[in-house]
Amino acid sequence: MNNPIKVSCFKALDAPKRQWRGITAAILLVLFAVPQLSANEQNQPDIAGQVTLVIGQAVAHNQKGEQHVLKRGDSVYVADRIETAAGGHVHLRFIDDGTVSLRPNSRLSIELYRYDRVHPNNSAIRFNLETGVIRSISGKATEAAHDRFRLNTPITAIGVLGTDFVVRAESEKMWAGVYSGAIAIAPLNAQCSANGLGACAGATHLSETMGSVMLEFSGGRIREKIIPRDREILPEANQSDGNGEKLSQSTTPSIQAESRTVSIDKGGKSDGASTATSGRMTVAEMKATDVATQLDMPKQNKQPPIVIPTPPASFTWARWGGQWTGDTMSQPYAEVRDAGKVTVGNKYFVLFSTPSALSELEPRSGAYDFKLSQGQVHFVSNGPDWQKDKTTLANLDAATLHIDFAQRQFATDLTMSNFKNESANLNISGAIRDNGIFTAKNAAGQVAGALSTEGEHAGMFFEREIQSGTFHGITDWIKH
Repeated sequence: MNNPIKVSCFKALDAPKRQWRGITAAILLVLFAVPQLSANEQNQPDIAGQVTLVIGQAVAHNQKGEQHVLKRGDSVYVADRIETAAGGHVHLRFIDDGTVSLRPNSRLSIELYRYDRVHPNNSAIRFNLETGVIRSISGKATEAAHDRFRLNTPITAIGVLGTDFVVRAESEKMWAGVYSGAIAIAPLNAQCSANGLGACAGATHLSETMGSVMLEFSGGRIREKIIPRDREILPEANQSDGNGEKLSQSTTPSIQAESRTVSIDKGGKSDGASTATSGRMTVAEMKATDVATQLDMPKQNKQPPIVIPTPPASFTWARWGGQWTGDTMSQPYAEVRDAGKVTVGNKYFVLFSTPSALSELEPRSGAYDFKLSQGQVHFVSNGPDWQKDKTTLANLDAATLHIDFAQRQFATDLTMSNFKNESANLNISGAIRDNGIFTAKNAAGQVAGALSTEGEHAGMFFEREIQSGTFHGITDWIKH
């Protein structure tokens, strides 16, 4: 005979088990109802950006070796290699609003593109330009963490300071120019790995404030040199990027904080001419084709430029092209390229200093007026380069320079006139960096210069545009 009490106990003990089995079954049903990711979906790389423009043919190769022809609206992914054919051109907009323009016959790998919207300082970007030409405009990731951006070429590593720049790469050479901000370039070696991020130690800095120049690196015996702007690589900023469409200009302000931004800052010599493109022009060819050397001094000039024969020993002015009529201050670039380091310059002149002139600025305090030691100004009329009398000697009618060492500030006031009796004034001020370089730009014009180590001398160029052309001047100064 069954014990009813015993049976009831077993039933009571068995109830929780049945209840648990029901709950487990319900959970399994829910889990199986959720769509499962395929192996391909699980291995899908992260989206890096989107194609916004294609001209000609451009293809993307993924990490599996598959390729597809790119069209506008396509996504591009981390680990993709983007290639353009002859005549091909592609624009990419990335997830942080950074943009890249890849020109014909170029090959770019997107090795890493991580944008952390919550903690943007954790973002990281690395490109590898195997060959060809790229223009890159920084997005939010690079603006927040510029020390975690890297563009490699076959021989160099490039870091940025939040910028708009152009690079051309070949197997044993690279060229770089800057529209805004600054870049830092170092040769790839044991101390500068291609797997790193940011600028490498001892990198050479190139800034927009250096004017219409570029930086060239050569492989083998690694050499670097400043060259005149090659407009096939670095067109004027307001021109389209070779494809009928303008890239958005960077809104990042010019960055002036780095102490070596506008100089060759490793003791490397600036020697030689541009060999950046097919049909490229050497410095010697620039001299031969510069029609300014054929000009006679206009009779209308009121007076010669202000000249005091002994220039400061700290500085040497060099010219890229032929000698302008009335130029008594500059020397041919090829003859003085060993005079020191490049400090500042534009598309006509460059200022060399002795190696010590870029060390930390002295004195550290006090405000002083500087007296013009020598100066000259030329007027370049608007019009084609072959036009007769395009470049003429002008007049520097008044010039002042005030340096405040304590506040690291400068102010200059320049008045100039040309043979047409057109006059202009340039009143401008700005900051001085620790290396003695100072630059400033406003709606009227721009200046850039350098102070000697002891703070006794200064060299400065200036540009002042008016409706009919532009005044270009170079000056040397001595402290009162």
